[in-house]
Amino acid sequence: MKKAVWIDVDNSPHVPLFAPLIRFYRDSGVEVILTARNHAQTIELLENAGFAGTYEIIGKHYGKNKFNKIRGLLVRAKELISHVKNRKNIKVAVSHGSRSMVLAARWLKIPVITMYDYEFTETAIFNRSSDKVLIPDQIPDETLDAINLPAAKRVKYQGLKEELYLKYFQPNQDFWRDFTEKNNLNISNDKVLIALRPPATTANYHNAESERLLSELLRYFLSDEKTFTVILPRTAEQKSEIEHLIKDLELDESRCYLLEKAVNGLDLAINVDLLVSGGGTMNREAVLLGTPVYSIFAGKQGALDAAMEKNGLLNFIRKPADIAKIKLEKKNAAEKTALTDRVENRVKEQINFYLEKV
Repeated sequence: MKKAVWIDVDNSPHVPLFAPLIRFYRDSGVEVILTARNHAQTIELLENAGFAGTYEIIGKHYGKNKFNKIRGLLVRAKELISHVKNRKNIKVAVSHGSRSMVLAARWLKIPVITMYDYEFTETAIFNRSSDKVLIPDQIPDETLDAINLPAAKRVKYQGLKEELYLKYFQPNQDFWRDFTEKNNLNISNDKVLIALRPPATTANYHNAESERLLSELLRYFLSDEKTFTVILPRTAEQKSEIEHLIKDLELDESRCYLLEKAVNGLDLAINVDLLVSGGGTMNREAVLLGTPVYSIFAGKQGALDAAMEKNGLLNFIRKPADIAKIKLEKKNAAEKTALTDRVENRVKEQINFYLEKV
């Protein structure tokens, strides 16, 4: 019987993150049991990445209410247990912050590797129930002590987790042409192209101030005739809310486009002149791709964001008055940051430990 790695993707950013690892282990003769939560664009991205027919949809998102979140976490954990309990060949379970997987794997006595790179989300389940926790080395030990991550479980890596998959990225030279044709968009070449990713309103770390900033940003961008904004809603509900907001603010709808379906976020990030986001992954991707980035994340600032802001790689928009700092201009030719294998090798090292363990 083949040895198996169980990988769970419960949110959109986890698909590109784990895609190279899924391909690597499957090509190496290791079975990868892939489960996914039906949330945001996770399923669409799995299909786009070529994983059709090789994953199982387990569970969904249960909304913003804290009680429903806890209920959803436990329900999905039970569903995951039922799905994998007879797979005796699973040597290790891997995720980037899937709480349901951690609980399920712990119940089934499967070793757990958890990754996270924002230290101020709710980390108690990961810290208590994971065997190893992979974290960026820029998060200080003092912070990890404060959030009760045992020193023996810490595995630090240099750089950003996004390097793991960005080093495989080959830009689609026809992306923007195909994108505009497919969506019947007539955008002149002199327009300043903006990608706007709203804040994650259902996330544990969400701060309502981000939503107020989003309203002001829409007013700022859509009132300027030289811009065109591609808006990337996280859910169908959020898309509807933004459509109503644009109407309520009486903004020019012809100056923006709300994505109907998931697209390759890396191709979009490299084609626009600037990116504004309320999350973290797209910000870091754009930084590595050489696109100017502005963050409207209003939660407690993590170590990675603090370091990028200090180095001038990431600009924070913390209040409406800061919006005027955003430079609405065409960017210079994007230069990708030189990427290495350091993150990928560190993750493989931890997975291989359990695969090779007798």
